Amino acid sequence: MKMNSKKICGMFALTAVCTVALVAGFKAPVEVATPWESIGGCGAGGSGGGAGDGIKWIGQGVSGGYLEVEAFTKYTVGQNFSGVTLTPHLSMKPTWSTKLGLSIPWMSHRGEVQYRTNQVPADRSTGGLGDVSFDFSKTIGSGGAASLSASLSLPTGQYDIKRGTDAAQLILPSSFQKGSGLYSLTLGWDYSRDTDKGIWLYGLTYTHPFAMHLFSGENEFNDTYWKNIERKGDRFNYRFKPYGENDLGAYTPPTVGGSIAYGYRGRQGIVQSIGLNFSAPLGVAWISSEKTGTYDPRPDPDHKAWSAAIAYGIEFSNADYPVFLALSIPIHDKANAPNPDNEYDEKPMRAWNAPDWSDIGQQWTIAVGVKGSFF
Repeated sequence: MKMNSKKICGMFALTAVCTVALVAGFKAPVEVATPWESIGGCGAGGSGGGAGDGIKWIGQGVSGGYLEVEAFTKYTVGQNFSGVTLTPHLSMKPTWSTKLGLSIPWMSHRGEVQYRTNQVPADRSTGGLGDVSFDFSKTIGSGGAASLSASLSLPTGQYDIKRGTDAAQLILPSSFQKGSGLYSLTLGWDYSRDTDKGIWLYGLTYTHPFAMHLFSGENEFNDTYWKNIERKGDRFNYRFKPYGENDLGAYTPPTVGGSIAYGYRGRQGIVQSIGLNFSAPLGVAWISSEKTGTYDPRPDPDHKAWSAAIAYGIEFSNADYPVFLALSIPIHDKANAPNPDNEYDEKPMRAWNAPDWSDIGQQWTIAVGVKGSFF
């Protein structure tokens, strides 16, 4: 049986994503296409186009010093999965209005994986270095209340982690991977407004994933996973793809997001904050085949048409080493089941639904952060 593959065109602007047919010739699976099972965000897909936890540091911060270090440790838990991420962020100010930063995430994931409802679930764990990112921000305006930012993440984290026996290893879902296999550019705008005892913060973001192999010009798995299949088109030979399809065939769409938060500074030495973060992908996420020798992308059954997070934070303000504690609860739309007659049909995943009330409170993230200033 043959199928037409899919290519997604993206642009570095707030535009819709167009879908066109690509090269024919990849084999579809021969087993029965039973519906996929999403298990606590760690099912067959796991990417889900989520908005993240919405946690951001709101407080007095730290004063003095040429180099600033911010270290966040986050623990995320669901009904049958958990994860820990430690992300040190190093930053410096070349001028009073500009800031350069570097983030180096380290992570560990544990959870239950079930690719299809007719398969037995298994417990899996991974951990290590994630995708490193660089960021730049600049305050604008006479009062410095607004700022523009840009960040670029690099595909330093492994994204083809496998588990199983030597004869039957399967690639884990993206929620267990340490990286995305993609570069990702995020542009942001932030604005703050002071009040008598607090501060309002507003933000907008646009994230655009893309892929590059400027030197080799080849898919990195051409001589391993794909050596026994016909390799034609820019999925296997390319130097730059302006859309978020990695070398396994998984696709991450561009995303727009917005946030609003309020920080209360009415108590000496303490800043409390509460915020809402919202995100929506400009397209449907696709996942790769779990089989290492099969190039078979398909829509992500865990795809979220929209997602949000409510976050509460408290900073214990100290001029030298402030500490920040936060709790976040995600909210997202209720995912639609894949088309039982055509699991490559995106239409069910495109629909926007009401919140998945049964999942609210079943997942949460707690975070602990500390800052320091040196030199």
